[in-house]
Amino acid sequence: MNKIITDDTPEGNFVEKPAIEQLVKLGYKYVHGSELQPLTSNERNTSKDVILENTLFRSLKKINPTISDENLKKVARDLTVLQQSNLIEANQFVYNMLVQYTSVEQQGEKRRQHETVKIIDFDNVANNEFYVVNQTKYLGHKEPNIIPDIILYVNGLPLAVIECKQPYIPNPMEAAIDQLRRYANTRKPEDMEGCERLFYYNQIMVSTCRDKALAGTISSQAGHYLSWHKFNKNDSRNAQEILIDTLFKPENFLDIVRNFTVFDVDDGRVIKKIPRYQQFRAVNKAVDRLLNDRTKEGRGGVIWHTQGSGKSLTMAFLATKIRNTEKLRDSKLVFILDRTDLQKQLSDTFKNVLGETITIAKNVDNFKELLASPSSDTVVGMLQKFQEGELNNFPVLNESEKVIVLVDEAHRGHYSSFASHLNVALPNAPKIAFTGTPLVKDDKTEREFGSYIDMYTIEQAVEDGATVQIVYEGRESKTKVTGDSLNKLFDIYFKDKTEEEKSAIIKKYGKERSVLEAPKRIEMIAADILEHYNAKIRPEGFKAQIVCESRRAAILYKEALDKLSAPEAQVVISGSHNDEAFYRPYTDEAKQKEYIRRFKLSMDKDQLSFLIVADKLLTGFDAPIEQVMYLDKPLKEHSLLQAIARVNRTKSGKEYGYIVDYYGLSDYLKEALAMFSANDVKGALQPLTDEIPKMTARHNVVMQHFVGLNLADLDKCIASLSDEQKRSKFDEDFKRFLKSINAVLPDKAAAPYLSDMKKLGKINHGARNLYRDEQLNIVDAGAKVRKLIDEHIYSEGIDPKIPPIKLFDPAFMGNVIKHKEAKTQALDIEYAIKKHIELNHEQNPEYYRDLAKKLEELLKSNENKWDELVQLLFDFKDNIQATLEKEAKDVGLSETEYAFFRTLEKEVFEKYPERKGDIKLKAELVSCTEELVKVLAEASKIVDFFNKEIEQKEVTKKIRHAMDEFSFCDVSEDKSMIKAISDEFIRLAKVKFK
Repeated sequence: MNKIITDDTPEGNFVEKPAIEQLVKLGYKYVHGSELQPLTSNERNTSKDVILENTLFRSLKKINPTISDENLKKVARDLTVLQQSNLIEANQFVYNMLVQYTSVEQQGEKRRQHETVKIIDFDNVANNEFYVVNQTKYLGHKEPNIIPDIILYVNGLPLAVIECKQPYIPNPMEAAIDQLRRYANTRKPEDMEGCERLFYYNQIMVSTCRDKALAGTISSQAGHYLSWHKFNKNDSRNAQEILIDTLFKPENFLDIVRNFTVFDVDDGRVIKKIPRYQQFRAVNKAVDRLLNDRTKEGRGGVIWHTQGSGKSLTMAFLATKIRNTEKLRDSKLVFILDRTDLQKQLSDTFKNVLGETITIAKNVDNFKELLASPSSDTVVGMLQKFQEGELNNFPVLNESEKVIVLVDEAHRGHYSSFASHLNVALPNAPKIAFTGTPLVKDDKTEREFGSYIDMYTIEQAVEDGATVQIVYEGRESKTKVTGDSLNKLFDIYFKDKTEEEKSAIIKKYGKERSVLEAPKRIEMIAADILEHYNAKIRPEGFKAQIVCESRRAAILYKEALDKLSAPEAQVVISGSHNDEAFYRPYTDEAKQKEYIRRFKLSMDKDQLSFLIVADKLLTGFDAPIEQVMYLDKPLKEHSLLQAIARVNRTKSGKEYGYIVDYYGLSDYLKEALAMFSANDVKGALQPLTDEIPKMTARHNVVMQHFVGLNLADLDKCIASLSDEQKRSKFDEDFKRFLKSINAVLPDKAAAPYLSDMKKLGKINHGARNLYRDEQLNIVDAGAKVRKLIDEHIYSEGIDPKIPPIKLFDPAFMGNVIKHKEAKTQALDIEYAIKKHIELNHEQNPEYYRDLAKKLEELLKSNENKWDELVQLLFDFKDNIQATLEKEAKDVGLSETEYAFFRTLEKEVFEKYPERKGDIKLKAELVSCTEELVKVLAEASKIVDFFNKEIEQKEVTKKIRHAMDEFSFCDVSEDKSMIKAISDEFIRLAKVKFK
C-alpha cells in the first residue's frame, strides 16, 4: 500500500487519515492526488478531467470481454462528454447508465446485434476497481484548484466525496456540508463557485468530523444529510467509522447505488434521495427472509417505521431490490395501497430505475385477472376499489410461491373479507406489511403477516433527526368535552334554549357533537388558536392544521377566524350530492387541491396559514411546513398516532412539532397509548411541561462555561473562550439552550431565563467578532429567541449585522482600546491579523505563510504577557505591509511580481534545497519571474482566458520554453516542477490580473 499522505493538522491526522486507513481495509486502493495530476499521470489529460480514463476503459474491458474496443471507447466517451444542461440532469443521466446499463451495436456471429455494456458489475463486486484518493486538484469555474479531501472512485468514476473537518471547531458538520455544496456549485449556482463536472457522477456526499458523520446527495440541503447510527448498542465505533463501514463497504456501496437511490420531484424540483439506515437495514432483512425462509409465514412479516421516517420510500426500495436480486427478479409483485401518491411514487421509481411499468387494477374483476396472470409483473390494487359491497369470493387464482404481496398501512382495512379473499386467491404468497404505527398488544396484524422484520420507533426517529419531537400542550380547561365538563358546557352554550329545544338538539346530534359544533365555543377557541399561532408559530414561518369533529365545525372555525382577521384559512372537507347549501362552497375538490398545494409552500411564497379539516389529511399528508395541529376531535389508537405525525416532519428551523389539545385528549391519552408496547410509543407525545426542566438543565450547562465570571463583564467572558475547543463546546451548549427556550416561549416558564439568554447572546456575538469566527452564529435558532437577542444587542448600541472592523481600517485601534482588559485587546488584534492573513493568503501565499509562522512564534514567546503583547501585536500589524514592500524592493520587483517570485523560489528550493544561499540562483529567479509575469500578463488580456483550457495549455508551453533559458531548470528532467510552477503561476495570475 502507498504511504498515506495528509496535512499535518488535526483534520488530517484525526479525521482524514483514519478514514482512508479504514477504506483501505475495506478493499479500496489508496492513491494520493499528486499521482493523478496531468503530466504526471496517464489518467487525466488536464486538471479539468474528473474521470480516470485508463481505469474506466480497463474496467469496461474486464467487465465486458465480448464488447469491441471501439464500442467500449464510445461508452467511455458518452460518460465523459455529457450533453445535459445542468447538474441534476447530468447526474440522473449518468445514474441511469450505471444501473440500467447501456447498449451498443456490433457484429455477432451472423448479423449485427445489440449488446449490453455494464459500467459497474453489481452482481460480482470483486470485478470492479475501488480507489480512495485524497487531495486531488480539479479545475473549477473560478478557482484553478478545487481540492476535496477524499474522493472514492469506482471503475474510474468519482462516485463519492468525503469532506473532513476537525471536531474542535464550531459547527464542523455545517462547515463541511457548505464546502461540499460550494464544490458542487449548488450553494449559489449563479456564482459558479465550484467544479460541477466532478459531481455529474456523484452518488453520495459525506460530511464528517470523526465524532459525527452525515451523508447526502447533490440535491441535499444541510438539514437533509442523514446519520448512520449504531445497529447495536454495544458498538464502540465512532460515527465516522460506522458510516464508512456501512455505506462504503464495497458490496453495500454498490447495493445503495443500484437499489436504494431514487430521483423524486418535490414542488417541481428534482430531488435525489438515498436511504436512511433503517430503510437499508429493513429492506435487506426482508430480502433475506424471502430468500432463506421456506415457509409462507416465515418469508413475510411487518416493517414498522414510525410516521414521517420514509416508510413509503422503503416500499419502493424493497421492490427495486427484489427486481435486482437474481433469485427473486421473476417474482410477481402485488401492492395493496390506500394512497394514490404512493402509487405514483412507485410508478415513477419503477420507470426511472428499472424501466418497468406497474399495472393498476381498475376494479375487482380486473384485479382477479391480474393476479391470475403467470407473468412476473407488478400489480397495484387500490384498497378503496375493494370495499365490502364490491367484493365477491375470490377463488384460488395463483398458487405460485413467486407471488409477493406488499401491503401499505397494515392497520387500515386489511382484516375485512378482502384479507381472507386474498389469502384464498394467493395461498402461497408471502405478505410483507408496512406500517407507520406500532402494533397494539393484541393486534391480529402479527397473526396475519408474521413477526416484525424491522422496527424504527418514534424515539429513535427523533434521536436521529429523521423526525422532530412532538410537544403536547393541553389548553382545554374551559373547553374540553370529556368527563363531567360535557354537561356543564352543554348548559352554557345552549342556556338560551328551552328544555324541549335542548332535547331536540341532543336527539339530532348527541350532546358531545352539539357542544363541539357550538358557535360560541368555536369562537372562543378560534381566538385562543389565533393568539397561540401569532405568538409561537407564525414568527418561525410555519403553518397550522385545525382538526374538527365534523364538517360543520370546520366551516364554523373558518368563519370565526375570518371574523378575527386571522391569516388566511381554508377548509378541506369531503362532499356529497345531497349536501345542503351550507356545505357546497367548501367541497370543490379542485379548489381543495390548490389549497393543499399552496399550504405546502413556504410563507414567503404563500400566506395560506391554516388548513381546517374533519377527516381528510389525517393520514398520508406530508407537509413539513406544518408545525402545529390544533386538535378538537376525539382520536384513538392508530388514528391518534397517524394524525399527530402530521407535525413531525423535519424542516430547516423546525425544532419541534406541536399538538395543542382543545378536546380534552389528556383524559384518555395514557389509556390510548397503553394499548401499545411502552417502548414502541415512548416519546410519542412530550408534554410542554417536560421541556421546562430540560430548559433548566441546559441553562445550567451553558452557564458552567462562565463559572466565577459575571456575565455582564463582556471582556472577561469573551476572553475565556479563546480556546477553539472550548468555544466550540460553548456554541453547541448555547444553541441547545436556545432550542429549549424557543420551544417554551411565549410561556411564562421561560421568563426567568431570558435575561441570561440575552447576555449569553451578546457574549456569543462578541466572540464571533473578536475571534472572526463565522461559525458562531444563531441563524438557525428560532425566530423568537433571535429577535430577543438582536433587540438586546441593539439596545447596547451595537448593530449585530455589521461585521467586525478590519485590521487596516482607520477605526481599528480605537475599537481595540475600547476593551477594558489587555487580554481581550491582544486577542482582538491577534485574530484580526489571522483573518487578514486568511483573506490575503491567495495574493502572496508564501509571504503570508511565513507571516503566520512569525505570528505564532510571537504569541508563543510572549504567552500570558498581555500588556506587552498588545504593543508587540500593534507593531506586528504596522509592519505587515511595510515588510512586504521592503522585501519586494530588495529584490528589485514590484509587489505583484514578488508574489510570483516567492512561489517560484519555493518550488525550486523544494527541488534543490542545497542551493538556498546561492546568490547567482536568486538573481536568475528574479529574471525568470519577470519573464514569466510578462507572459501571464499578456495572456490574461485574452477574453475569458481563465476559463479556456486550450489557451492555458499554450501559456504553459510558453512558460516551459521561457524557463528553459535559465540554468536552474532542465525541461526534460524537471517536468513535475515545471508543471507545479505553471499551475501556481496561472492561479496567481487569476488573482492578480483577472
